[in-house]
Amino acid sequence: MDHIYSVLRRITPVASTNTDWITEGKAVISVSNRNTIAFTSTTDLSDGTAKISKIHVYVADLNMPWEAYKVLSHNEDISCLEWDISATKLLIADSAGCIQVWGMKDYLLNEWALISSTVYDEYILASAWFHNGKKIALNMDKKDSPVYLEKYSFIRFNPSVKQFGSKPIEGLVAITTSGMVFVTVLQSDGSLVTGTEPLGQFRSKIKAVDLCYAKSGDFLVVTTDGLVQSSVHCYRVGLKVINDEISIITQPFSSFYLNCHATCAPGEKQQYTKVTHLKFILREAADAVVITASGPFSSTVELWELREKPVNFNKLFNVTSMENPPKTVVWQHHTSANCNAPVVAMATPRLSIYDANPPPSYILVAYKDNSIKCFYRESLQLACQISVNTGTHRRDDERTMYSHQQGMKQFLHGSAISDMQLSWTGCTLVAIDSLSQLFLYRLCPVTDIGGPMTTSYALTVLEYCLMTGTDWWDVVLSLRPGWIESLCEKFTESFNRQPASSQQVLTTRYLSIKGSLYRCLSNGLPKAGDCHALVMLNAIATAMKGLLRPRDLSSQDKGPAETLTAILNSKSTEAIYQMDKVLLHLESKEFTVEPPILQSLQHLTQWVADCAIYLLATLPHQSQGHPRLPGGGLVSDAKALNTFRELLVIIRIWSFLNESCLPVFTKMADNLDVLSLLFKLLTKTLLAHGSEPDDTFLDECSLLPNQVIVPIMELGTQAFGVASPALFMNSLPLQFEYHSQPEFLRHHIKVHQIEGTLPSSGHKTDIVRHVSLGKNPSMVRQCTRCYSSSMLRAGARSAATRAWDQRWLRHCPCGGQWRLHIVQK
Repeated sequence: MDHIYSVLRRITPVASTNTDWITEGKAVISVSNRNTIAFTSTTDLSDGTAKISKIHVYVADLNMPWEAYKVLSHNEDISCLEWDISATKLLIADSAGCIQVWGMKDYLLNEWALISSTVYDEYILASAWFHNGKKIALNMDKKDSPVYLEKYSFIRFNPSVKQFGSKPIEGLVAITTSGMVFVTVLQSDGSLVTGTEPLGQFRSKIKAVDLCYAKSGDFLVVTTDGLVQSSVHCYRVGLKVINDEISIITQPFSSFYLNCHATCAPGEKQQYTKVTHLKFILREAADAVVITASGPFSSTVELWELREKPVNFNKLFNVTSMENPPKTVVWQHHTSANCNAPVVAMATPRLSIYDANPPPSYILVAYKDNSIKCFYRESLQLACQISVNTGTHRRDDERTMYSHQQGMKQFLHGSAISDMQLSWTGCTLVAIDSLSQLFLYRLCPVTDIGGPMTTSYALTVLEYCLMTGTDWWDVVLSLRPGWIESLCEKFTESFNRQPASSQQVLTTRYLSIKGSLYRCLSNGLPKAGDCHALVMLNAIATAMKGLLRPRDLSSQDKGPAETLTAILNSKSTEAIYQMDKVLLHLESKEFTVEPPILQSLQHLTQWVADCAIYLLATLPHQSQGHPRLPGGGLVSDAKALNTFRELLVIIRIWSFLNESCLPVFTKMADNLDVLSLLFKLLTKTLLAHGSEPDDTFLDECSLLPNQVIVPIMELGTQAFGVASPALFMNSLPLQFEYHSQPEFLRHHIKVHQIEGTLPSSGHKTDIVRHVSLGKNPSMVRQCTRCYSSSMLRAGARSAATRAWDQRWLRHCPCGGQWRLHIVQK
């Protein structure tokens, strides 16, 4: 377990004169599958005096955790925080029984709006969103299969609540301290359906509770009243929506007594006085529960598992000859682990990527002595442990405070860990203390206890992220820089073995993952630029080809786009270098699109032409042994070259319908046909694929900057934040401070310029729409991973451009989260 970074809070000298102002409280944290976090604080993080005001809820991206954005300020203690599966909605429940659902505005991390609010007037102990019925896991029987669809199986899992057609319904369930079940269903029209039901026949006092999902769609609930001598109760909760009313069916399940109480001799003083935490090992498996009991100076961790046992009958029933004796499911104590410190927090995985029984998993336990122990599920074997340093900075903007007595930097007393959660892949652990300071740790692979991350395990997790859409940022943090090149090669080989249909669906996410890996290398920007250029090229090709329709579907075996591809790939046209000759083989009417739509796509056709000019101009540069430029690798990609040729042909046909869709060039000769020249040079590049280009062809490419101005292409989006080359250039752990930009993470890689390139104007370019934003745009959306910018809203748009904007609405092309960035003037 390696400590990656800490995010500490700033304490001003005013607070140093009165430590009573330093307010500690119970902080709660939740990690989404996009590696964004939500957490609570009893004080405003921007207030250096740390005086208590209200309970605040903040969100942040783990890649830039010092930028914490406030969602709301509340008067009551926040008891539950839960992200939904899309990582765009946040469930917030408090001690007064108010359950609020907040959602992102326009998918911006720092813009939130209240969606619904329901008050039940009881202390909410635990809550969970409905399961959507989708679950993918690694099939252990076919783990060596090269095909993703065989290697990763879709597990049969029912949604928590179904509507017509078995479509899952969105909603949430909550459990209170009096044993009440509260359910809220979020209807598609914005209305709410609510319902309440007690867990058991009678309402009872509950101190700790946890929920998990059963494969049948029901919830499994385990509760305790906090007393060691009391039994731990289990319930099954089923939900149905009938005529716009929610039906809640609760059934008691088998219960058990803690082993630490059962082994205590009569009259002997109980070593452990209360049950502090209990959790299911996995949110999607009800086969095991881990429970902690603490005393004043010690604690124990117990693992209980569900087991099938035959039912024993009395001899009077004479059932010994029964062929299939009935069985029952009971809880069985598996093992225990003791420690000489009370437990303060516990974390278990949200899911397992392995379809195994039991699935391998970790159990993280934090103790009052500020140590965190990582237990392996099997026999609670201690995998690793670490001591948490929760000391807090005490300084102001002008000077660092020093102790007059000792001449040393002052620190506040260490605060205790308050809550912990694992990331969704289980590669990192995020802990928060009572001062709402964050600590992130890197875990060893669950398949190799105590060992470092291996390339084979990293490849498996990346493939899982590729199949499920889970964010891979935490996996990148677990890699060593020397492994990234080989890991990307294996990832590419694995992806290329997939069927064409699977590649078409997954190619954008696959390229985003590869690009983020390369961006963490100090010399990886060129290959990262290749990935970004391919993402854009494929997306533009899909958008432009999607506008083409055959005239007669009944008589056409292939559409216009497929016909164009077949003509350009046929051997009979290999020698055709002139675009006009290719047009003779096409039916121009099948490429007809409304002129207003063509005009709205001019920024995309401009990018295609500019990128083609840029790539051809880099070819002589690379042949002379100069460092490869970002995106330059596309000149060696036959598929990408063919895509460029197809798009240039489509642009030429569209220009006959509306000249305003044509790219704009700065030409040295008025009679120069740039599109035909680019098509000719790209064809020669394609025919020379696999061999060194001859000098004559290189001379033609070298003359290109003298015929048309080569535009600057920002294909190499650089990595910023924690997952960047700066991570491997600084000693760990990294020390951050809330609302303070760390200077040591600033890492800029200089990109060589091609001779004859248009000089840089310093203007920022929209990473999505490829238009200039100006030198200092006042308000844009910015990526939290690569810091690329994009307009919040475009002007007049057609249906085609709206579809294009919708493609990048949720996230940046690099896979990062959007945030609203406003420049203060």
